Amino acid sequence: MCKVLVSDYVSDAGIKLLEEHVEVYYNHKLSREEFLDIIGEYDGMIVRIFTQLDKEALDRAVKLKVIGRAGTGFDNIDLEEASKKGIIVFNTPTGNTISAAEHTMAMMLSLARNVPQANSAMHKGIWDRKRFNGVELKDKTLGIIGLGRIGSKVAKYAQAFGMKVVANDPYLPVEKAEILNVPLISFDELLERSDFITLHTPLTEETYHILDKEAFEKMKDGVRIINVARGKNLDSIALAEAIDMGKVAGAALDVHEEEPLPVDHPLLKFEDKVIVTCHLGGTTTEAMDNVSISAAEQVIAVLKEGKLPESPLNIFSFEPEYVTKAKPYLALIKKLSNFLAKWQGQERIKRIEIEYGGEILDLNLKPLTTSVIKDILDPILDDRVNLVNAYIVAKERGIKIKESRIEKPDGLSNFIRITLQTEKGVYTIAGTVLPIGTRVIEINNYRIDLNLEGKFLVAIYKDKPGVIGKLGTILGNEGVNIANMQVGRKAESGEAIMIVQTDSSPDSKTMDLLQIEKDFIEISYLEI
Repeated sequence: MCKVLVSDYVSDAGIKLLEEHVEVYYNHKLSREEFLDIIGEYDGMIVRIFTQLDKEALDRAVKLKVIGRAGTGFDNIDLEEASKKGIIVFNTPTGNTISAAEHTMAMMLSLARNVPQANSAMHKGIWDRKRFNGVELKDKTLGIIGLGRIGSKVAKYAQAFGMKVVANDPYLPVEKAEILNVPLISFDELLERSDFITLHTPLTEETYHILDKEAFEKMKDGVRIINVARGKNLDSIALAEAIDMGKVAGAALDVHEEEPLPVDHPLLKFEDKVIVTCHLGGTTTEAMDNVSISAAEQVIAVLKEGKLPESPLNIFSFEPEYVTKAKPYLALIKKLSNFLAKWQGQERIKRIEIEYGGEILDLNLKPLTTSVIKDILDPILDDRVNLVNAYIVAKERGIKIKESRIEKPDGLSNFIRITLQTEKGVYTIAGTVLPIGTRVIEINNYRIDLNLEGKFLVAIYKDKPGVIGKLGTILGNEGVNIANMQVGRKAESGEAIMIVQTDSSPDSKTMDLLQIEKDFIEISYLEI
């Protein structure tokens, strides 16, 4: 049975679901040493933000196939190292969307009306209405940096309060922003126009310290900052300086560059201007249940059903419409790739080229090309090769990958040709998807018509009378029945190819008899 380690606190709802399908060890109080000692035993993991899955940990995770992040951020997971090892990593970004958006509004309202400061003063017996005078949200301009799932929800909530909402998101189609009635403007214009600015971006090289000293200088005086996204998206030292200078009227921060937030951090001296919470954006009962269940479901799907997760972080994501359209081509790719791998993949591979033609060109080709690499390398390498690390494995072994397009594939509605260059030679196979199923139409540029499924002898031979009969005689004498046969050639009396489907596997004696026959240039047996 598959074993799953849950090393951070998650809702019991997810743990119970896991226990119905896999062996679970749930312990969110493991020391680093204890964690490193046991990680090698597990096929899957679910974490939140406290478990550090760095290179040291992943080097010990020799069985690990999938890491689920119960939540959105994944700064604690070394994605590059996980990808090299073929470990699928996913998060659960939709489970806490409402909670994060609502917390953003709570922080914004608290910042505008000084709610936590007034509450603290009241508990100390201080009644000071003037000191805690606030501002209204109505008619203020809210600048949203990152108009994704959470940013979009915040936009709707803010509009309900009568705010004017603008956004900056270079990756969002204009049409989606128009549906939300949110103008997309430049980053600098957003800084200049906004009374409130809220961050809703992932942490990338581009978004690290996106709000820095230079950004604060471009903002209007009295701006207020909210961050319920990633702590390192904001330069907290520069923010402290901007507050000290009076440029920024206040800030509400749920996430921080260093967590837990150091007690001597410069921002904490601004008790009346800075509101801080301890990364609570996704911490509601509903959100904790949602992300826990979602993480459990996806780990089970990967380990027990061989499926891809819904929100992978180190692999392309399949939309349902794409899956429907690509499914027959993926089936064809598997047959073509497996054939090449078993036929000629034992030699050192130098290059893989994939040519696509026809209707298939309407699809995103990268997932298809990745599938080719995986299906060729996985059967012949000891290393785990999957859709996560296929390109990485190929690169590490010096295998060049080329993807080409054929606009007119000889009248076929779709066409895939795979070329494998090894130290021994160059080998090709091509196929198409027809209403009756997948068909192989070419091997080594010889025209054939075959459904690759079963046991096959593949022979390159001298095209002259009697050769086919010799093969049939040898197989007949050894009790191997021929179920189907295809032959192809380029010119009379040259080299030809013969693909013979058999009902049973030829033994070593039969193969020896075939291989010593001088008219056979090359003969191989493989099962597809």
